Formats: sequence, structure tokens, C-alpha cells
Amino acid sequence: MSVTHQILNDSKSGEQARTTHDSSERTAAELRLLSRSRERLELTEVLDLYKSVGRRNIEYFAWIHDVYSWITLPSVSFDRRKVLGEDKTKLAIFDILVDDLADNYTTRSFSMLEQLIKIPWQAKDTSVETNDYLQVARKVWEDLISSVSLYPRFSEFERIFYFDLRQVLSSMLYSYLANTEGIENPVETNFYSSYGCVVELAIDMDLMCSPAFDMKELGPMRTVASLAQKIAHIANLLTTYPSELVERDVSSPIISLAMRKGLIRKEELGDKAVLPRLSKLEWIFKNKAYTYIRRVAEYEKEVRSLNIRGFSGYLAELLERFEGSRSLR
Repeated sequence: MSVTHQILNDSKSGEQARTTHDSSERTAAELRLLSRSRERLELTEVLDLYKSVGRRNIEYFAWIHDVYSWITLPSVSFDRRKVLGEDKTKLAIFDILVDDLADNYTTRSFSMLEQLIKIPWQAKDTSVETNDYLQVARKVWEDLISSVSLYPRFSEFERIFYFDLRQVLSSMLYSYLANTEGIENPVETNFYSSYGCVVELAIDMDLMCSPAFDMKELGPMRTVASLAQKIAHIANLLTTYPSELVERDVSSPIISLAMRKGLIRKEELGDKAVLPRLSKLEWIFKNKAYTYIRRVAEYEKEVRSLNIRGFSGYLAELLERFEGSRSLR
């Protein structure tokens, strides 16, 4: 039985700053060494953990697992694809646990958000998880990183991986502040909003399992990854904005754009009756996505150690695949 069917069935400076950074890295390394001795959790077990505290439609994770299993870089050997697909799905679960504390009107919590985003750099014996939600987040993260740290090229990509993780978590903080402190603006929303899709982290994981990749090509490869993340984000927002309207999430780019254009008022957030007004803006984001796809087609030619030509075609198909997830959101 496939995993999918199992799911469906079941600020200081100078030396002080450097010392803090080194300590953080040591703690993260210690966490990985400790967790390597643990047996890796099955994806269904991680889903059971999520179900004990989460609120999302569990079938969505089956769908995202199918997507991650399908859109893996061709340089990844087939014997590693199963684990990669499962680990990326676990990453998505961790990401959603953070996201629901940031931008859902009924579940957002700054105190819990602050605690959760420290987990990847915090040893368990110094943590202060006080509820089941944070404990589940820790278990999911520790299981994920214990697997990822065993990838063949993890040590080469470790600092990049944690940099990209910080970007994801910073985007969640921006989302929270956009919804609660009124800092939302088009420039920062455009910068931060795509990181929540964790595409760059997923591609980091693929590259950790790609022995032929030449690190000298990291620049153009990350250009492709960044553009792919923007495309995935647009595909995602076009299916999630109806639910984000109900959640009163102004960090959603289509909702914030509608408010700036005067199509909806702040007091109308939460009212499904305004959805037709929002739908008039979909074409703007679709045009952006296809512009990004054309740029990927240009940059993918600059990566020669891996044959990723045609990756832009996968991203065009991804836009269509996301439409099929609308009923799961």
C-alpha cells in the first residue's frame, strides 16, 4: 500500500554575535547527533501526531506527498526518492504547524510562535514546550532532521539549509505582524510571502542527494530554486485565498492587493460574499507565474552538471496540479 493511501486511510555585535551564532550551530549539530540514534518515524506516524493537534484536511498531505514524489530533480537516484518524498512531506507538516500560529485568525499566537521557531536550534533539555502543539512540532522536526542529516551531501549544504529555514521562519513572523500590527506593504509581502512554500529547502534536500552537482553552479541553481518557489507560491495562493479570506489573513498577496485597490474593505474580511471581487485579480498572479516560468527556462541552461532542462515545463504543470487541491484546502 502506498504512503498516500495509508494517509488517506489513517541584537548584539562583534565577538558576542559570533559566539551566539557558533553556539546556535553547535546546538543544532548536537540535536542531529542525538536524533540519529532514534528510529525514523513512518510518515503515517507523523500524520497521527499532526492530527492530534492540527486542523488541516489530512487528505491535503496525501496530495502534497504525491507532488513532492513527482517533482524531484532528475539527479536524485531512484533509491532515495521515497525517503525524500516522505521527508519533504514532514517538512510541509512542520511548516504548516508554524503557519497556523502566524496567520490564522482563530489559532494565531505570538508566544507559541516564538517558542516554535526556536526548536531547530534548541536542545530539548533547555526547551520550554508547555503544550501538546509545541511537543508535536518538536517531534516532527527532530524526526525530519535526523533523516536529512544522513543525506550524502548534507555537510556541504548544512549552512545553506539552515539559512533557508531562517528565511521561512522570518516570513512567518512577517505574516503574524502583518495581521496584527499593520506592517503589511506590497514590497515586503512580495519579498517574504513565497518562503512559506519551502521550495528552496526542498531543492536543498534534492541537491544533498545529487552527487554530480557542481557547487560552482550554486548561483544559477539557486536562481532556478528561487523562481520555482515564487511559482509554487502563486499556484498555492490561487487555491488558498478563499480560505485565507475566511481566516482574515491580510498577508495573502491577493487579499492585500484587493484591499489596496479598494475592492474589499478590512471589515469585509471573513465574508465569503466578496470572493467574486477577489477572483478578478487572479489573472495578475497567473501572468506573474508564467513570466517566472520563462525565466526558469533561461537559467536552467546555465546548470551544466545536472540535466534540469525541462524543469520549467514541470513548473507549468505544477500550476495546473495545484488547482486540483482546491477542495482539500
